[in-house]
Amino acid sequence: MDMKRLGILTSGGDAPGMNAAIRAAVRTATRLGVQMVGYLDGYSGLVRGAFVELDDRAVGNIIQRGGTILGTSRCPEFLDPEVRAQAANQMKLDGIDGLIVIGGDGSFRGALALQDECGVAVAGLPGTIDNDVWGTEESIGFDTAVNTALLAIDQLRDTGESTGMMFFVEVMGRTSGAIALHTAVAGGAAGVVVPEAHAEIDHVIERIRETMAKGKRSHIIVVAEGDEAGGAFGVAPIIGKALDRPYRVVVLGHTQRG
Repeated sequence: MDMKRLGILTSGGDAPGMNAAIRAAVRTATRLGVQMVGYLDGYSGLVRGAFVELDDRAVGNIIQRGGTILGTSRCPEFLDPEVRAQAANQMKLDGIDGLIVIGGDGSFRGALALQDECGVAVAGLPGTIDNDVWGTEESIGFDTAVNTALLAIDQLRDTGESTGMMFFVEVMGRTSGAIALHTAVAGGAAGVVVPEAHAEIDHVIERIRETMAKGKRSHIIVVAEGDEAGGAFGVAPIIGKALDRPYRVVVLGHTQRG
């Protein structure tokens, strides 16, 4: 199929690097003589036909910016097959030959349904800090999210060594422990608690107890927000009580998306 006009959108949670991906797609398309439009606020903009024309200048000076210039949102209405059919029809009205979707697993499920049900040509770029999209080693935004967490850990380690405090650092990732695991390894944490493992709390307690016996003053434990114990606020009291140690909980939250 000869494609002359493509749409691009960002969907779901924003991730660092989305703007760089938009820029790369637009400038590559421009060199190939293909027009690009950006749908605003994800699938909701696609359904409404809300878009802006994109050319080389429109994506200038955005490569270093976080977030997404197109805006993003979660669109529960897109679960409805009739709404997806409406979106496909809107693309025809807009003269769009194919769609590029930058997002996570939910966004990709929507893209797949759009392709299977409506015959829309779709390409996906994995863009989520959760790093939970099958088939890619690192999704757009994951590396930045880990490094943001590492910066916080470096700062907490200084005060921890001074006060002997135990810190529980909660990172994002929903039901994926990828950010937590990579942050813990790279940051030299005393322990990590992730949704994918169910018996690690006792192991963390024993590991910390062993290092305390050797004179270690402070400990940093990284906790994934989706852990079954209830994130850092659920894990911290369990470990703190078992070790009879003072502790603080630090929730990084949306700072990892910047």
